[in-house]
Amino acid sequence: MPPGLACAVEEIGDPAARLLPLEAKAVACAVPKRQAEFAAGRLAIRRACARAGMALPALQPIGILPDRRPDLPPGLAVSLSHSARFCVALATRDTRLMPGVDLEPMAARLPEGMAEIIAPFRISAEGVPDELLCFCAKEAVYKSQFPQSLQMLDFSDLALVVRGRRFRAQLGCGAVISGRWEIAEGHLLAISWRSR
Repeated sequence: MPPGLACAVEEIGDPAARLLPLEAKAVACAVPKRQAEFAAGRLAIRRACARAGMALPALQPIGILPDRRPDLPPGLAVSLSHSARFCVALATRDTRLMPGVDLEPMAARLPEGMAEIIAPFRISAEGVPDELLCFCAKEAVYKSQFPQSLQMLDFSDLALVVRGRRFRAQLGCGAVISGRWEIAEGHLLAISWRSR
């Protein structure tokens, strides 16, 4: 990871993941599973921000913006992803980095029709299905570019190159987003950041 980018991983259901009243209100009507994911996400964000050198006040709630991103103080950039088991957050005080993260179980099935959409983007990655790596990297890239563009991102909007454990995506607007991927705990993890 580039300097200044911090990561935190939390297990969903961890008793340490408690919501502040305003946060609990945001998911009051959600099923318990979603409430646990939300709590783990807020804990992961707090820990990643602290590791990035900008600890959030303990009693400051992390709300939700209308586009579903975490509502954080200016000068922080974060990205969040979760599976059924884990929640991972990236945070940085260097908002130019524009971090992105995606976490997918290795046994995940892609959404209906996604394999056909990804087919032209065949890549070679040892031990990982092409389609899953493409999907995971694209989701991380999407999360990197969204806070600035506020635009959805389709596979046709980027050129993705994977070399070893690194990837690079060039967007139609000229932006270049770099990233890495790893396998851990039965999950594929892709992290990305803006390189120029």
